[in-house]
Formats: sequence, structure tokens, C-alpha cells
Amino acid sequence: MAKAQPKKRARSSANALLNATSALMAERNSVDVTFSDIAKRSGVNSALIQYYFGSKSGLFMALLERDAGPTFDSLDKLVSANIPAPEKLRHHVSGVIKVYHRYPYMNRLIGSLSIDSESEAAQFIAERFTKPLAAAQSAILEQGEDEGVFHRVDPMLFHFSLIGSCDHLFHARHSLKFAFGVEEIDEDLQRRYAQHISKILLESIMRR
Repeated sequence: MAKAQPKKRARSSANALLNATSALMAERNSVDVTFSDIAKRSGVNSALIQYYFGSKSGLFMALLERDAGPTFDSLDKLVSANIPAPEKLRHHVSGVIKVYHRYPYMNRLIGSLSIDSESEAAQFIAERFTKPLAAAQSAILEQGEDEGVFHRVDPMLFHFSLIGSCDHLFHARHSLKFAFGVEEIDEDLQRRYAQHISKILLESIMRR
């Protein structure tokens, strides 16, 4: 029992650091947070960031794994489900937008970790997130071709079109506020945006 207590405290401190980093990024609409910011919000000594995660990049990778990692099980189930390709695509778009709604810093965090394309962090992003995501999208597109409902589409171009479209609403909160008078992205706006993006993408790849 005595040995379990330090492990429990370590998990608690590590989670507090992750939660603080997530909250600061969401509030600021930016991934520009310092060790001092994170320590102040979490109440955990900043030296423990390096102790638990090795570096700020290690902290960011752990945050991505916590936030997005579990969604890939659902994505695998979606790809293997016995439903038509257009319906799979709608579900996929909705799922991506839900993740960005919950973690609006996601794409910028990925971008910041991938600046150096040869870095360990960039390779982690590619192997853990980009490749599985692109593979699932490619499988849905291929299914749609086999069903005769999609024309042939370059999976790489489709990937960037989809991810860019899904992310932009959450990245451009300043535009929402000052150009459109929208203070908060609520579930209704999230749902309508998912329907809108799904319609645009489907209309661009459906056979006429």
C-alpha cells in the first residue's frame, strides 16, 4: 500500500500538468504556453514537467496521446462497420469536428511539434496520428469507389482538405467574434458545421 501512494501522487501530478496545459491552450487559442504558466495553473512545480515528460515536446506529445489517442479505436470500428461509404464519411467528419471542439488547439499543437520534420516529435505525429487517419480516410474513399458512389479522389489531397476545413472554425475564433458576433462555439454550431463540411466534401466526390 505504501508503494502505491507515490505512484498515485505521480499520476495525479502528471495529470494536473496535462490538464493545466490543455486549459491554457484552449483559453488563449494558442499553444504558446510556458513552464511557468503551466506550473502556476496546475500548482505543480515546473521542474516536474521535465521529470515526468522529459521536455515540453514530451509533455505536448503526452497531451496529444491523451486527447486524440482513444479516438482511433472508434475510427477503426467505423471503417470496418457495415454501412455505406457516404454515411461513414459523415460520421468521420462529425467525429473530427467533435475532437476539435473539445480540444481546439489540436492542429496547432501538431503543427508546433512538426516544425522540424526530422524530429522525434514529427515522426511520432506521422506514425501515431497522420498515417492512421489518412489510411482510414483512404479506406472510406476506396469503399465509395467500389460502391460506385465516389469518383476517384487523391487520398492525400482529400486528407488535407478535410482536416483543414474541420479545424478552421476553431482556429479562427477571432473572426467568429468580431466578424460574426459569435462568442462561443456551442454544440449546435458544432453540429451545423459538421453537416456543412460533410455536404461540401460529399458533393465534391459523389458520382453524378
